[in-house]
Parts: sequence; structure tokens; C-alpha cells
Amino acid sequence: MRRKIILNSYLRVLLIACCGIGMPASLLATSTGKTDVPGVTQQTVTISGTIKDESGMELTGVNIVEKGTLNGTMSDLDGRFQLSVSPGAVLVFTYIGYVAQEVPVSGKNVIQVVLREDSRLMDEVVVIGYGTQRKGDITSAISSVKAEDFIPGKIQDAAELIKGKVAGLSITKSSGDPNATSTILLRGVATLEGNVSPLILVDGVPGDLNTVAPENIESIDVLKDASAAAIYGTRGANGVIIITTKSGRRDAKPVVNYSGYLSTSDFYKTADFMTSYEVRRGYTSFSDDGWDTDWLKAVTQKGFTNNHSLSINGGTKSTVYAANVTYRYEEGTIKKSDAKELKVQMDLTQYFFNDILKVNLNIVKGLHENSANNATDDGITNIYRQAVIHNPTSPIYDEETGDYYEEFGRYQYYNPVAMINELDGLNKYEWTNITGNITVEPIKGWKTNLMMATKRYNKNYSSYTTSDYYSAYTTGYSGSAYKSFESSQKDYLEATSNYDFSADKHRFSALAGYSYSYEMYDGFTASNSDFPTDLYSYNNIGVGSLLKDGKAGMSSYKNDNKLIGFFGRVSYGYDNRYNVLVSVRREGSSKFGDNHKWGTFPAVQAGWTLSNEAFLEGASWINNLKLRAGYGITGVIPGSSYSSLYLYDYDSAYGNYLDENGNWVAGLKVTQNYNPNLKWEKTGELNIGVDFSFLGDRLSGAIDVYNKKTVDLLYWYDVPVPPNMYTQTLANAGEIRNRGIELLLSGIPVKTKDFQWNTTVTISHNQNRLLSLSNDLYETESYKNVGGVGDPVSVATHRIEEGKGIGNYWGIKSVGVTDDGIWLVEDPSTGEVIEYSTSLNTDDYRQYLGNGMPKVRLGWSNTFRYKDFDLGIQMSGQFGYKILNEQRLFYANNSIQYNRLKEAAEPVYGHAVLSTSQQQAFVSYYLENGNYLKFDNVTLGYNLRLPSIEKYIENVRVYVSGQNLLCITGYKGLDPELSNSDFLAPGVDYRDKYPTLRSFTFGLNITF
Repeated sequence: MRRKIILNSYLRVLLIACCGIGMPASLLATSTGKTDVPGVTQQTVTISGTIKDESGMELTGVNIVEKGTLNGTMSDLDGRFQLSVSPGAVLVFTYIGYVAQEVPVSGKNVIQVVLREDSRLMDEVVVIGYGTQRKGDITSAISSVKAEDFIPGKIQDAAELIKGKVAGLSITKSSGDPNATSTILLRGVATLEGNVSPLILVDGVPGDLNTVAPENIESIDVLKDASAAAIYGTRGANGVIIITTKSGRRDAKPVVNYSGYLSTSDFYKTADFMTSYEVRRGYTSFSDDGWDTDWLKAVTQKGFTNNHSLSINGGTKSTVYAANVTYRYEEGTIKKSDAKELKVQMDLTQYFFNDILKVNLNIVKGLHENSANNATDDGITNIYRQAVIHNPTSPIYDEETGDYYEEFGRYQYYNPVAMINELDGLNKYEWTNITGNITVEPIKGWKTNLMMATKRYNKNYSSYTTSDYYSAYTTGYSGSAYKSFESSQKDYLEATSNYDFSADKHRFSALAGYSYSYEMYDGFTASNSDFPTDLYSYNNIGVGSLLKDGKAGMSSYKNDNKLIGFFGRVSYGYDNRYNVLVSVRREGSSKFGDNHKWGTFPAVQAGWTLSNEAFLEGASWINNLKLRAGYGITGVIPGSSYSSLYLYDYDSAYGNYLDENGNWVAGLKVTQNYNPNLKWEKTGELNIGVDFSFLGDRLSGAIDVYNKKTVDLLYWYDVPVPPNMYTQTLANAGEIRNRGIELLLSGIPVKTKDFQWNTTVTISHNQNRLLSLSNDLYETESYKNVGGVGDPVSVATHRIEEGKGIGNYWGIKSVGVTDDGIWLVEDPSTGEVIEYSTSLNTDDYRQYLGNGMPKVRLGWSNTFRYKDFDLGIQMSGQFGYKILNEQRLFYANNSIQYNRLKEAAEPVYGHAVLSTSQQQAFVSYYLENGNYLKFDNVTLGYNLRLPSIEKYIENVRVYVSGQNLLCITGYKGLDPELSNSDFLAPGVDYRDKYPTLRSFTFGLNITF
């Protein structure tokens, strides 16, 4: 983390002013000094001077305090300071990343100070499970990113702050939808039926990427390996992301910070579809209707975002407070795709009885609204799909009637402008998190904490399609309304007791704890159609005629679950050379079967800091060298609350029977088998790592190698009926293995008085293998076809198979086309080349065609600082994988009755244009190399010098930022960066997705 130590001085003022890092109130005073401060005598002398580092660079934001008092100040942008002190005072100079220095005044009026860098930084605190640990004692794969290293600009969720900064953590944003969030994948796929997202904790309580405002996050710590995550048991198999929000400081005056930005967005790239010119030349099946309509332009606009965040924090000796209000509004590039969000967070801590008792209350309130539209739907209701396939020579409105121009004779072909304008609706989310902590420390180092938290979440969806919406013509119903309500209640209780103590060269820590969580979900939906007027919209859903006819829709649900855990941890360190940590968690869940309600999850870690050994004392070029190893067991819990139980439903179609009153009544049927042996997936992981820092910390980093194996995979197995009551059972049987290597490398290639360049590279590689799908009790085929290309092709795209990696494409290999434009494909059994027909869409003619999971993931960040200017460049890349370009598959085809890509008129394989009789097909021709290097964020900032108002404003920074500026790739589609959510069928670039955006942002940060 040496890059954090030698950050440019000007940026440090911003960080210190925003966060109040380590400063009492008096240290926030201006360089004019401070009077009338307790502990300062009336007879004073004025001391001035300059503070530099060993290279001669002035240090900004250095804390200067008169020892034994609260009298202090900090150095300005030129490293100068001025302070009035008592004649015999001793000045204490402290600065993040530097060794503290005490200087007696001794009759001096001018003092020149040179601070020496603290090359080890082993006392830096890193957040781990249920507590913190000195960086020097860390023995597992943990990555910590602080606020000063976050990516600036138009940031929508917490993951975007650290994209490309944590080796092994893949963060992608493949949609331009203002309501979309990043998808995360850490160290490969370790499940088939479970969730691959890491556990996300916000101030110790389970949450998500959108729980709190990105502007109010202090740090993000990632527990990557099982030895670190095992203390979270069945929730830790995919890693743990710990988000810590900003808090106040004791003995600090109020610090007010405003940060805001304005941003404009547009599609990063648009597909090259045929225009009216190509239609008139006969390249499509459309007739010339005489217009020139840009349908995509008709449903899009320049996206605009404004974001404002105001925070205040500070404290006295006994009270610490922090509050943040953030408002964000984004108008999407597709019309009526917007997002309006308000987040409020308050944190209050009160100390009692000389710090023996500490009480903390944290409240988060979030409100989110967005219009209902079909911008992110799949299928015929997708606005983007309808816009790109429309005839560019047809009008939006009928000239004679003024109504929307529609061609209902074409299959799944509807006016996208009408679809936007005639759909009305509002989606509203609301969440409230309340967390209370009571901490007792009767003996120094022994802390016992009781945490109680509750989370409430409500979601309301309301939508109405008018009598001019296309469905009114296809169904005959005049208007359709839909309403839904969902809510959740999550209650948490944790009791922990931790004791830290040191004796000579020995350092001990012991933790014991208990956790309890209860989660409940319920919801209700109602729908109706055929309304007498559109004026009611969705506000009078009962007047639709389908309710009278018994065809209206109505449903509801409710489910809940409990999770209980007992855990403990012991760590020992000797002489800053040897460290050992052992932990165990015993956990029970109501989701498990009767025979396996409880599981045990142990972990052990060890570290050896070689650089502190006597035999390396002479190696002055080595600042830190540490070996570490860890092994732990984590789990994946079933998703459904009642996966182990018999589930029943009413069979109204085939199970009716005649009751005693002569009425036909629906009978019960089993929809899920009982499985008393259902349990957690178990992942055991070995991690071996090296941390290093050389050449005065100009070069530092870490290397991690891991091997993790998941057993007892959750999978749906076909079972005989009878003796079973249902045809499938969810059970534990299979095995998956992930192996990988991760590299973090940070360097300072250039460092002078006025200029500095910091660079950090993260590289990761993961190899995945499905070892088995069956065991002695449950057997199935050795493979399963997954994924799929939509209507009208409707075939699977991938196959998972024992002995092979997850993500393999399974399809037909094309090798050419005939002279008349019919696909020539390879028969995998004979190698013979044959003509394609739909009858070949069977496993007999399909073969493996590559993999959609990147082999290598790259992150590369660079920061350049020259005087008051700073330039940050964040890049990311993925290499060694294939992308299925669905847009080309569907629209570079001459058989379709819609608009086409211009590519459809070009020869395939350089030989012949596809025939109008060649139907759309999933063949290898549409698989492309996905390799890319993307400039995710480029930000140029400037710290303003405002001496005339420095008494009131601590710091002002302005910046301009660009997101998704450039992508270097050979991929022909819109964007090779794809979602991590389709982990069993990765690499499919869906034709209906909301295209990604390029954004330009102007931002302002002010600290008072």
C-alpha cells in the first residue's frame, strides 16, 4: 500500500479535509494559528516553518500540534505552517505514511522539518471478519481499498469504486440502464444452483451494492480466500466484501463536505443497421414507404445525470457524529428509463464512564423511483429491439389518422415510439436499515459488543398500457393494468467478545461470538384488462372487465428462514515475524434437511515476515517480504427457504375431483420432494501468498495462488416416481474445482518535487473444472445443456460436462457457405462437410466451440500528479474467451422480415451472401474473440488555491471525467464487457440488452 503513503501532497489535503483522518478539531485550523484554546498559555510565541519529505517535496496537510494540548494546525499547499505556542513547547508533526517527529521550540521562531517515510506501515488497520487486524498480522488473501484510491466520476454503485483494483475480483457493468448494478465474480464459479455473488456487509450488516451512497464509503475490504471468509460459514464460499462507511472523529471540529457532479451520456457504440438508402436499393424485404425515420433516435435522447452529496462529521471527547445526504437523478439514454434516488445516513456514537461503555446508532434510509418501461425486457416488448428492426422508410404516425403507424401483419413487430408513450407506470423502492451497537470495555483490550439490526424493504410496481398500446390490438382488451407489492424484514443479532493483549514480543487476540438472523419475504400481485377508459391508469384496477369474467390475475406469497451461528477465533503473533490465526464457525439453518441442520467451518492461517529476520537485516532494498498460507472451509446455502420439504400445489388442470356437494374441486399435487439429507455445498480452499515491497517501497505487491474444491454440489436430479412423489429432487452430489493465480503490482516509476507517477496492475487467471455431477446415491447424465438463443432459433448455447470447464459453447461448427448462400457445417463424427438444415440442431451434430469465460482478467490504474493537477486513468481488460454475438446472429441474416445489419449484404467467409432461404442459426461463425482493453475512467482534476477565502473553505477541487472512453478490441458487437450473472452460460451478448454508455462528467468537491 505504499502508493497510499506517497500520494501527491495536494490530494492529501482533500483526503484529510474530507475524511478528517486522524485529526483533532484544532488541527483543522488554518495556518494563521489558534487562540483561546484550553491548554495554551497567554504568553505565546509564533512559530513558522516548512515541512518537506526526504526528496525535498513540500508536504501538504501535515498535522502540527503543541504536545500536551489541543493547540494545532496543519501545513498548507506549499508545506508552510504558522502556530502560536508557549515558549517551552514541543511540536509534534504527524503525517499519514511518515514517522512522527517531535521538535522542541527552544527559543526558535522558524523551524524546518524533514519527515521520514514509514516504510513498513504494518500498523495500518485492515477490516476482517468481525473486527480489524494490523496489516502486519494479516495472513490471508485480503485486499483493502481506501477512499483515496476509489475511482471518481459518475459512479452508480459501490463496486464501480474498485473496478480493476482487486486481483481476482471481476466487476462488470454491461448495461446502460440507470437502474442496473454491477455484477461481481470472485475466483471462478463454485456452484451450479447457488449464487456466485460474494457476501456483502455494510458496516457489519448484510446488504448490497446500493445500500449506501458511494460518496459515503470510507473503505472496501475484500476477503478473497476461504481461510478469511470461513468465519461467515455458509455465506462465505464466494468471498466477502466489507463496506465501511465514513464516521466522525473524536475531538474534531465539524467538517462539512459537498461533492457533486453533472454528467451527460450517450451510447458508446451503435449497431450498423440498414438505412432508408439500403431499403430503396432492395437490400431488405421492406417496401419503400417514402419516409426517412431514425427509429433509434426517436426512442433515445442524451442521457443526463446530476448527483449531489452533502456530509458532516466531527465529534467531542464523548460524542462522535456523522451524517450524509445524497441525491441522484439520471435520465436514461432510452427515453423514460430514469432513476431518482435519495439516500440518508446518520451515525452517532456516545462514550460513557471514561470509555468503558460505547453506544452507537446507525440509520440508513433509501428511496428509489423509476419509470416503468420495457428498456430492459427481453423479447418483443424490448424497446431497443423494436427500434433497430424497424423499417427506416416508414413513418412514426399515420398521415391520415394521426394514430401510430403499425403493421400488425408482421410477426412480433410493433411501433417502439407507441410502446414508450403508451406505457405508464412507476416503480418505487424504499429501504430502512437501523443498527445499534453497545460496546463494553471494562479492561483495556477486552471489548464485548452487542449488535442489533433490522432492515425493512418495500417495493411497489405499478404499470398501465393504454388502448393505443400494441397489446390492445393483439388481445382485443382495451388497456391493461398491473400492480405488485413486495416486502422483506430482516432482523440480525450478534454478540461478540474480543480480547487483545501484548506481552513483550508476543501479541494475542481471541474472539468468541454468536449470531442470529431471521428473514421474511412476502408479496402480492394483481392484474386486470379491458378498461372503460385510460384515465384510471393503474389506480382503479378493479373496473377492468376481466375481473367480472374471472380472468383477472392475482397471486401472493410468503416465506421465511433462520440462520444461527457460533464462532470463535484465536490469533497469535511473535516479534512481528510469525503469525498464526485459527477460526471455526458452527452454523445451523432452517433451509437444511432434518438430518443436516448444522455444519462446521474451520480455518487456519500462518504467516512469516522474512524481512524482519536477522538474516535479511543487511538487505536494505527489501522493505517487506512475507510468506503466508491458509486453508479454510466455507459453504453455499440453498436459495429457497423450503428446499428440503414436500411442497404442494392445487392441480386445477388434471387433478379435479367431485366433492360431497357435487362440485369439482382441484386436488393437491406434490411439486417438490422431501429430502432430509439436503445440506450446504462445502468449499475447501488452500491459498498461498507472498507480500513484498522493495526499493524504498517504490515497487510493491502480492502474489496469491489458490486451489479450491467444492463438494456436495446442489443439483436437480431426475428420480423415479414412485417411490418419489415428484420427478426431480434437489440434492448434494457433484464436485467443482477452481485453481488460479493473482498478481497485484504497484510501482512509483517517477517521483520528483513537482511530479509523481503511481501505477498499479492487477492480473488474475482462473481455471475451472466440473469434476462430477453424480455420486453413489444420485446419478444423472455426465452433462447438461444450458443457456440459449431466443426465438426463433431456440437452442442451447453451452454445455457443462464432467471433466470440462464451465462456460463451453456447444453448437454447430460452420466452415463456409455454398455458392447460393447456405451454411456448410462440419459433421463432428466424420469430419464431413454438409449443408446446414434445422434437422441438424441435435447433439449428434454439435461440438465444443470455445469458452465464454475469460482466462485472464486485467486491471491497470495510473495516477499522474503535477503540482495542483492530477490525472487518473483506470483501465480493465479480459482475454482468452469467445463472445456469441446475438445481434449478428439474428440481424445479419437475409431471411428475416425486419431490418438487417448492413453486414447481411456482405459475403460470408468472403464467398457468398447468405441466402434468403437460410434461416437464422447458431453456428460458430457468430462466435468472436472477446479480447479487449478498455479505458474505464479518465479523470483530470485541479485543486484550487483560494487564499482569500481559506478561512472558510478548506479545499476546493474541480475535475472532468470520462467513462468508457475507448475500447481496444476486435469484437464487432457493441461492447465486449459482459455480465457475470450468466455464470453457467457466459459470453452471450444478448440482442435485447440496454447498450452501454459513454459518459462525460464535471465534478466539484468542497470542504468547509
